[in-house]
Amino acid sequence: MRHAFPWLSPLLLLLANLAFGLFLHRNSASQMVWMSAIAYIIFECAVLSIIWHPFRDFVLQRFKSDMGYTIAAFLGASFAVVLAVWAYISSYFLVMLAAGLLLRVDLFTRRIGKRLTFAALAITSAVGIALSWVVVLLPVWFPRLFPRWF
Repeated sequence: MRHAFPWLSPLLLLLANLAFGLFLHRNSASQMVWMSAIAYIIFECAVLSIIWHPFRDFVLQRFKSDMGYTIAAFLGASFAVVLAVWAYISSYFLVMLAAGLLLRVDLFTRRIGKRLTFAALAITSAVGIALSWVVVLLPVWFPRLFPRWF
């Protein structure tokens, strides 16, 4: 029995990336910030699909010694502080990660391969970021049709 392609999880990922792109536009992000954001999105897509097992093994290998547990505890505490201090900014990254994980699980349960999963994650994320540019540029291109939103 062939299952239909999931539509809700790609839509959530697309909207998460659209919101992140609008956040970057609203804060007048520099070109370096945009490149870093795109690199993060590609890295997230790769970790969630192609390099999932090597990344998981790398993380789990750190817990095989007392030193690994200590370092993991310090890194976890540092990460918690960053999340708490930059809650507004880190919420965008957490939502993108959660939506990406949801799409990965949907595709995994349908037995979609790693490369197709990466392609689905990357294309959906890229479309979300591209739509954020369209939303911002529509009022510039057609000022009478679209008033400035922000």
